[in-house]
Amino acid sequence: MVQHDPKSSADGGAAAPPRRPRRTLRLVTAAVIAATSGIVGADLAAADPTPPSAQDVRDARRAVDTAARSVAEMELRLAQLTAQSDAAQLAVQQAGEAYTQALADADAARAASADAATRSTEADARAEDARRTLVAMAREAARSGGNVEALQAVLSADGFRDVARRSSALDHITGKADEAVQEYRAAQLVATVLADRARTAEADAKAAEQSASDALATAEKTQQDSETALAAGAAERDQLISALAAARQTSAEVERARQDALDADRRARADAAARAAALAPPAAQPSTPQANQPAAPPAAGGTGGTNGGSTGSTGSTGSTGGSTGGTTGGTTGGSTGGSTGGTTPPPVAPVAPPVVTAPTTPNGLGTGRSRGSAAAGAAAVEWAKTQVGKPYVWGGAGPDGFDCSGLTMQSWRAAGVNLNRTSRDQYKQVLKISYDELRPGDLVFWSTDPNNPDAIHHVAMWAGNGQIVEAPTYDKPVRVVPMRWSGTMPFAGRP
Repeated sequence: MVQHDPKSSADGGAAAPPRRPRRTLRLVTAAVIAATSGIVGADLAAADPTPPSAQDVRDARRAVDTAARSVAEMELRLAQLTAQSDAAQLAVQQAGEAYTQALADADAARAASADAATRSTEADARAEDARRTLVAMAREAARSGGNVEALQAVLSADGFRDVARRSSALDHITGKADEAVQEYRAAQLVATVLADRARTAEADAKAAEQSASDALATAEKTQQDSETALAAGAAERDQLISALAAARQTSAEVERARQDALDADRRARADAAARAAALAPPAAQPSTPQANQPAAPPAAGGTGGTNGGSTGSTGSTGSTGGSTGGTTGGTTGGSTGGSTGGTTPPPVAPVAPPVVTAPTTPNGLGTGRSRGSAAAGAAAVEWAKTQVGKPYVWGGAGPDGFDCSGLTMQSWRAAGVNLNRTSRDQYKQVLKISYDELRPGDLVFWSTDPNNPDAIHHVAMWAGNGQIVEAPTYDKPVRVVPMRWSGTMPFAGRP
């Protein structure tokens, strides 16, 4: 009987097609589901009684690895989108603070321009008074037949240089006429200088107003770009969440809740670390002897007191001698403790007391000034809470809307304390305190550089019980929320 080779076909030994072409795909699919969902499925062999080949196992493992990498990449991208969203909102806060600073600068420039114009007008008036005095004197001289050539030279001159060049006859004017001429010349000079300053101040004011306008345009453009980036990020996030749901065989709602929890956990851990750092006691500064100052020598009086105590008539007297000797240099200790304890120590040069210096850091702990009381701080918080729900407004200082520093400024103004306009200037103004001293009404500042007050981009008011009241940023109204510790300045501020 002829036996057929099962590996050969009926037409002469050609290779048979691959056995069960869909079997590997089923194994891979089952392995991916088991790997991405975390659920141990039924025995794969039960679905197919034929044991998988080594190639089947390799293919399944490769598919599992690919799926795991894909899930990890999606989760990493989701974390990146969260960071991008935070960065976009930070950029809006920075742009808003830059506009507020430009607005404050423009206000200051306008005030300086108005003051310079007032001074220039007053100087012109004084020069005109001096000119009229000279005119009156010239008329009086003409009526009395006096020499008026010098006065005419002054009055016909176009300016101070012409006066100096054309009035050689001034030497002939004496007494009151000379004083009047000198007053006129001085008034003209002052008026000229102040007129120049007024023109410069006016130009500076116009430039500052243009800068403020440009800063507002930048802030609005940054806000638009932020909204576009946030919308794109949200769309990509939804797609990734759907893909994760498919990979894990869950729902988009479940995956969205999971990602929200991961984002919240990342923020909470970062905030907890920042809070611990902010509330940590400051590191002790090492004490080093001052330059060119000898170290204090050992207290010779203590030795005298000890000797006196060992050889004196009583031990208690020796102890007294040791204590007294440590204070007075040993002479008293020796005489009190015993005759042998009274050796006179060598003279010691007096040690100068340590010099107490002011803080070396311009905005360090303890710098600035506080003028408000605890009651005023509580009143400022209560006023700020009455503004909750009002919109954020670029450069707003009420009554219909606020930016962050506008809210803190007006809250403290209602409590009787004036604050600077911007968050950066408020930080420089107020008394710097440690965070463990916070009381309602104190200010908390955020910055991209903790060593640079000019990098501050936000300020809020401590409301107590771990909460702050703030005007956060564009499209978010005044609110009371839990304190955020990440990105805060090294110190809080007390107005």
